Amino acid sequence: MKRISVDWTVWKPRLLYGAFFAAALLLALRQTFPAEAVKERLVLEAAQRGWQVNAAEAGPAGLVGVALKDVTLKDREGLTIPVERIDATLAVGQLLLGRRRLAFDARLYDGRVRGAFDLGAGPQAVDLKVDGLDLAQAVPLRKAAGVDLAGVVSGTGRLVLPADEKAKAEGRLDLAVKDAGLAGGTLPVAGMAVGLTLPKVALGQVTAALKVEGGKGTFEKLAATGGDAELSGEGLYFMVQPRLEYAPVFGKLSFKLSDAFAAKPEVRPLKSLLDAALAGSKGRDGAYQLQLFGSLGHPQVRPAAGG
Repeated sequence: MKRISVDWTVWKPRLLYGAFFAAALLLALRQTFPAEAVKERLVLEAAQRGWQVNAAEAGPAGLVGVALKDVTLKDREGLTIPVERIDATLAVGQLLLGRRRLAFDARLYDGRVRGAFDLGAGPQAVDLKVDGLDLAQAVPLRKAAGVDLAGVVSGTGRLVLPADEKAKAEGRLDLAVKDAGLAGGTLPVAGMAVGLTLPKVALGQVTAALKVEGGKGTFEKLAATGGDAELSGEGLYFMVQPRLEYAPVFGKLSFKLSDAFAAKPEVRPLKSLLDAALAGSKGRDGAYQLQLFGSLGHPQVRPAAGG
């Protein structure tokens, strides 16, 4: 076999010129990217989905993308979410293959939400990664739940949204909340004229595993351990719909106060109230059984039969 010899004195300058041309092209593409025009398009796309987007500043991100700073998201009912920065970019390699996939990186509540989703009329695969979101700063979530929340959330998820309205969403979400807790608030309880006033409760580590299949979201696991109260869910599920705030939710919750927490002077009145109001729902192990109903954004509980 004849050996091929490469004259690098000829090819080296050509390769260097080619690399310089490619770098200059990519730099020019980034610097001349119409960020303001893309911003306006994103605002229009969000408006069609019921969201109002305001951004103080827009600039380039990645090779083909836009970065929005000091962003405010607001829905039709006035729910407002402040975001420090959102980067939305298109993968050049995917574009060359004829596939449009948008990646995003949002910084909010001292954490990050990263992910990607497909653009187009077909099924849309959404990938999600959450790092270090501080629930104490999530005012919209506090308003929806009716209680002050604490904890730092991390996790991953993937959801496939069908193109056909008759088809159902599929996917999975796994989350963990470190140093979770309730910083106070009122929990609505069916049959009580006023809600149940909650003291500050540490829940320790909360883990949640959610499976979405056939348009139904089922919690395969929901548990809180290592805190002032132990919490677990049984048969919890909700029906997936475009506005998750109003998605019907059903299932049972079981919670038990630790002996040390129940013995605190500020907790004793609550313990007495629970024993009186939920006497029929208290199991032999001292755990209270509750029936959860309502919606994800407006959950309610009522006593269930004790174990």
